[in-house]
Amino acid sequence: MKKSILLIAASFVFMGHEANSQSKAEDIFRTYRFGLFIGPTFNSMRPTASTIDNYSVSKTKGNVGFSFGLTADYNINDRYTIFSGVGMDWRGASINTVHDSTTIKVEYVDSASVKYRLQYLTVPIGLKMKAAEFDKIKVFATTGLDLGILLSQRGDAILKTSPQTAEFKLEKSKLGGTATCVPVNLGWFIGAGAEYELNDKILFTSL
Repeated sequence: MKKSILLIAASFVFMGHEANSQSKAEDIFRTYRFGLFIGPTFNSMRPTASTIDNYSVSKTKGNVGFSFGLTADYNINDRYTIFSGVGMDWRGASINTVHDSTTIKVEYVDSASVKYRLQYLTVPIGLKMKAAEFDKIKVFATTGLDLGILLSQRGDAILKTSPQTAEFKLEKSKLGGTATCVPVNLGWFIGAGAEYELNDKILFTSL
């Protein structure tokens, strides 16, 4: 009889400990959320100078890139969430250069068109603000800063010489010198998105 009483008491203690642990886990999931993100990026580039060594420099068109990484949310309350994470971005755009002199020497590059292929390590930090909620769908706005550290810069280039107008093509070549990009990029972003709650611990997010 005593053994039965001890076993019953021990089972209540275990059940109480399990319920307490489950409650703590639920509190953690309500406060912190972790996940993955993946999606396209739309990029453009701006030259730091309009002329370099008698060459005029101009941007032409942007490129569609790719981004993925990890996210971490801290829920301040039901309306506001601070988020951060770490990711990898593949960005790029095209830049044209044209020599503005009519006395250009033989075998000099008269013009060049460079399509940049850039890889960045990114760390965003921002604020997510819930705007509306419909059943399990939450609509929100986001704003914040995005720090990008340049890891790799390569490009495809078409070079034309004058006066022979010979053409040379380079593919995925490492870029340097005056073609070097800024190593650290700090940007500001604003956007909107929606979350759909699959269950208490899993959200599907669209930006």
